[in-house]
Amino acid sequence: MPTMQKGKIEVIRAPLGEEILEPERHYPPLIYLARLYFRLAGMCCARRAAQRAYRLLSTPMHRARHRHSDEIIEQARIFEFMYGKQILKGYEWGQGSQTVLLVHGWESRGTGLRNFVPELTNKGFRVVAFDGPAHGESGGRRTNLVHFAGAIRAILRRIGPVHAIIAHSFGGVATGYTLAWLLPEWTVSRLVLIGVPAQHHAMIDEMRQMLHLNDRVIQALAQLLEQKFQRSLHQAELINLADRIGVARTLIVHDRYDGIVPFDSAKALYDTWPHTELLITEYLGHFKLMKNPEVVQRVTQFIAQAD
Repeated sequence: MPTMQKGKIEVIRAPLGEEILEPERHYPPLIYLARLYFRLAGMCCARRAAQRAYRLLSTPMHRARHRHSDEIIEQARIFEFMYGKQILKGYEWGQGSQTVLLVHGWESRGTGLRNFVPELTNKGFRVVAFDGPAHGESGGRRTNLVHFAGAIRAILRRIGPVHAIIAHSFGGVATGYTLAWLLPEWTVSRLVLIGVPAQHHAMIDEMRQMLHLNDRVIQALAQLLEQKFQRSLHQAELINLADRIGVARTLIVHDRYDGIVPFDSAKALYDTWPHTELLITEYLGHFKLMKNPEVVQRVTQFIAQAD
């Protein structure tokens, strides 16, 4: 069991006049028909309803696109690599001997974390990002935790050892799964987890709320997820993977008022994982914190610090 050495806690507040709160979640009109289906199917065939719910859970509703290009995107060296039968797109900046991998979240894309690139390359790092399966410009229509983690393993094997990984939201859960179960022999000096859920119950609760699933369907969905994850939900949850991951130090970044992934996740990870620091933002939400200059600077400092 690793020693529970704790690092510092810092707070960054949004600039005056730029405070935001996450908007209320609005579902498309067809959701009402879906709820009717799941209410009826859930009463007579919970397993089939759970399979349909899982299909929705593993299908990104949209692909993140860039309305406008910018200097960081234009400077990227674009490459492609194979993962199974799919072609995934990668991006690379800088020429440093140490590499930082950026892992995006659900319905985002690799260049969604590009605001970290200038500071990191100025510090002498090589930075690599990629579009996960069914995201951005990469192939595929559906993906899940294990599949996405497999893509992370593929890019890590392609680019070689990395000094640090910066992961956002779902990408952080997939990164943890990769390092714990797919590449347990790998070590990473610095891990940055931004707005990352510590446990899966938030995802299941979201499906329950969105589709009005009953308890029988939720139970069947949990069982189906365990089959797909190839292990119990407990073993796949980030909060339980600290002693399986070879990470020297971890920085947890989370907004106190995150409306997508509750701040309790950050507190749970900080309390459970050893050698962690906690950077709290206020009124920057689930996405905007990745574009905040103070956050970018603090993350870069953490990655560049000597052991």
